[in-house]
Amino acid sequence: MKINFKNKVNWHREIGCGTFLFIIMTAALAQCQGTVVSVTGPTAPPNPASGFDAELAVGTSLAGVSWLSQTAFSNVTISVDLQGNPGAAGMAFLMTKIGSGTTTANQYAESSFAFPTASSLTPVFSGLHLGVGQYFLIIQQTTNGTTGNGAWLGSSSPMVTSAAAVSATGEYSYSGSIPGYAPDSPFGRGLTTYYDYTVASVPEPSAVGLIPLGGAVITWRWRRNRIHCEKC
Repeated sequence: MKINFKNKVNWHREIGCGTFLFIIMTAALAQCQGTVVSVTGPTAPPNPASGFDAELAVGTSLAGVSWLSQTAFSNVTISVDLQGNPGAAGMAFLMTKIGSGTTTANQYAESSFAFPTASSLTPVFSGLHLGVGQYFLIIQQTTNGTTGNGAWLGSSSPMVTSAAAVSATGEYSYSGSIPGYAPDSPFGRGLTTYYDYTVASVPEPSAVGLIPLGGAVITWRWRRNRIHCEKC
């Protein structure tokens, strides 16, 4: 078998390009899957800030958490550890700002949900694309005490897990008269991240399909160059 210098250079170039392509695809897939940020731990009884107790009015307290991300994630699901009486319902707000002066212009998404009767991580958002920035998740109970109360459970010893360049940045609570737009309430800042929640990203089917496709392309190009070299 004879391999001239030019073919040898081309062969090494193909291998290098193929390896680079595989690394890029693998890195892209890793970025779009897995845990973004998660706070879990031994469940403790709800403290007053995490319980949305109400008598005859809609829940008189709000609770929230926030995280800061220096990278973007796709196909994100946000789940919260909730529990409540049958019939209890609420709203979830995903914001880029909270507190006095907040408007719907600062809202990224909102959704309604039902409190489960047994403690469980309940998805409140799915299919989101989250860019770089700080996000605030606010939970509001929308039923009164007669219909059913709920709670956002937490841990007295939270364990925080996060992707690279992502960090949990605290918890927020408010109790009192809630304005027409809940995220506009004057929240107090907690010292630790207490409430249990998980923000996770899963790969799109198209992204997963790129890995075997890229591998097939690399294999085809390698075999083509090998056959070409054998003919030289």
